Amino acid sequence: MTKREKKARADARAMLKEQGVLPPDKKPLNRKKFIEEAVKEWEGRDGGALLWDRYLMKAFAEMMAHRDRKMRVSLEAVGAAKVLRLAVRIQKFEKQVQERGETTYNVKDLYEYVKDIMDA
Repeated sequence: MTKREKKARADARAMLKEQGVLPPDKKPLNRKKFIEEAVKEWEGRDGGALLWDRYLMKAFAEMMAHRDRKMRVSLEAVGAAKVLRLAVRIQKFEKQVQERGETTYNVKDLYEYVKDIMDA
C-alpha cells in the first residue's frame, strides 16, 4: 500500500469518526489504577448484603460471556474463569491440609498447587 493510500484511509477513518459512524479511539486503560479503584469500591461495599456470593457469581457469568469484536472469547473472560478455577483449587488444597490434621500451610505449597491455572 502506498503512502497516498495509507493517508486516504486514515483521512476516511477520521471523517467517519467525526460523523459518528466509527467509535472514537479509546484511551488505554490504566490497569493499576483500575485495580486500586476496584479494590477500594469492594472494600466500601454495603456489608449488610447477604447475597454477595450471588452478585459475584452473576458478575463472573457476565465476564465469562464477554466476547471481543470478532466474537472470540475475550482475555477478560479467561481471567474470570481462572478466578473461579482458582477458588475451587484453593478449597481443595485447604481441605487436603485439614485432612492431614494440619492447621497451617506454606504459601509456596499453595502456589505450586495452583500454578498451572495461573500460568494458563
